[in-house]
Parts: sequence; structure tokens; C-alpha cells
Amino acid sequence: MRLSRVQAGALSREQVLGHGVSDRVIERLIGEGRWGRIAAGIYRTQPDSWVQRVWAGVLLGGPGAVAGRDSAAHLHGWLKREPDPITIYVAKRLQVRRDHRWEFVRSARPGGGEPPRTRPAQTIVDLAAASSADELTTLIAEATAFGRLKPEDVRRVMAATPRLPHRRLLTEALDLVSAGAMSPLETRYLRDVERAHGLPTPLRQASPTGEYQTDAWYPDYGVIVELDGAAYHRGTARDRDLQRDSLHLVNGIATIRVTWRMVTTTPCTVATTLAAILHRHGWLGTPTRCSRCKVLDPPP
Repeated sequence: MRLSRVQAGALSREQVLGHGVSDRVIERLIGEGRWGRIAAGIYRTQPDSWVQRVWAGVLLGGPGAVAGRDSAAHLHGWLKREPDPITIYVAKRLQVRRDHRWEFVRSARPGGGEPPRTRPAQTIVDLAAASSADELTTLIAEATAFGRLKPEDVRRVMAATPRLPHRRLLTEALDLVSAGAMSPLETRYLRDVERAHGLPTPLRQASPTGEYQTDAWYPDYGVIVELDGAAYHRGTARDRDLQRDSLHLVNGIATIRVTWRMVTTTPCTVATTLAAILHRHGWLGTPTRCSRCKVLDPPP
């Protein structure tokens, strides 16, 4: 029962027999309703839960089996939702009746933890195949912020994986997070507005007055860019934005607010406008044309 508690109430037949409990006693416990069946040869001693199903999948997978992909990401604390089906990597060919609760993938993966899951860097590499650029950057940013992922570990796994179809996507996502991007909107601003048009590099998540963190602060020019992911703000959220903008203005810092729609549909216009504002605040550089630019007029 101590082992059962460690495994969220899941036990395999082999484990039970190894502790001296016979098949006859197992059937009696099930008949009395004290135990239940999760799958063939896997029993539960507690009510059903997602973690219990992960343990059941690992027990079905046998020695070396680990949870992977989004299931591992949830166990690492990066994803809020409980993935369904649960992905289990197994080291050998597995003869298991098809079941919607699990997806068994034949591929050896080192892992650890309880329940066993792929290591953080390997989890990121495995997830790249099923993620968009925005999703992958957000995931890496979240994992890095939690302190459970080091980008250099991901690069080592990539270097040790000769055939990696999504290498370019992973490399770009790692570069963006290393540069300070923490969300899809910040990623697109950094890539499509800032870098694509040769604009100065701001400080990210910095606090000009020591009271509020900002998305992008250009201290040499007294300009802040705030990236508003929501379509609009109401009530106290909007009041807080106005209060923050007013505080910065009192300290001689102008705030420009940019929305998701502006960054994703008209990044060149955003870049042109920002370049003009930066010029008025002392920037002497010249914005460059990106591959999407039709006309990039010099700032007034």
C-alpha cells in the first residue's frame, strides 16, 4: 500500500505478486470493490486521477517507460491542461490492447521523477514536432522562467540528435527566448518589428522607475513599448495601464502601446512609427527594409 500511494493508487500485477499477494486475493479485493481494474494487469487502490493514468501507462510500458511530449510538459509544470491521450515512450515493442487513454511510442528516452517523465530538454525537443513557433517559444519561456530548463541543455540534445526535422524552428525559438521574449506577442515584436527593421535593442522586463516592469524600454531615448496581448482592457486593468503610463510620463518617458493585431498584420507600419518616435528622442540610426516591406518611408 505504501508503493500504491507513491504511484497515485496504481499497481501492476507483477508488483502485487512480488509483495506476496496471490491472484486469488487480487480477485477478492476487486470483487469486494476495494480495488479496481485500470487495464489488463493494472489495478487501482484509489479513485481515478490523471496522474494515476500516467502511472498505469508507465507500468504497462514496462522497464524504461516514461511519459513524454505534452504529458511530460504538464508533469514538469509548464502546461496547465491534463493531456489526453497520455504519451508514453517505451523501449521495446509493446503488445497492448488499443486504448484511447494512452499513446505508446516505441523509442527509448532517459527520464526521471515520479511518475517517470522525459527530462526537460528532451521534452522540448520532442514537442517541437507538434508545436507552432509561437507555442514553442512560449513553452520554452515558461520552462526557463520556472527554472527547470536551461536552453544550453536543449542545444546539447539537439546536437546529439542527427536527424531533427524541426532544428531550425527550435534554434529560432531558443534564440528569441535567450533575447528576452516571454510570450508569442513579444516574440513577434522582437522578430518582425525590431530585428527585421534594424531597430535598437531595448531592455526587456525592466523597471524604469522601480515600480512597474515594462515589455521593452529604450533607456537612451526615453521610450517604452508596451505589448498589449488582449484585444482591449476594461475596468481596473485599463486604470492600471493609465496610471503606469502617467507615472512614466512624469519621469520624462513616453509610452507606446502596440496590440497583437498591429504586430501580426502591420509590423512594418509599427516599425516605421517607432523609428520616427525614436528619432525624435535622439536615435540617429536608419530603419532597414524587411522582406515584407512594400514601402518603408524614411521617418519624418
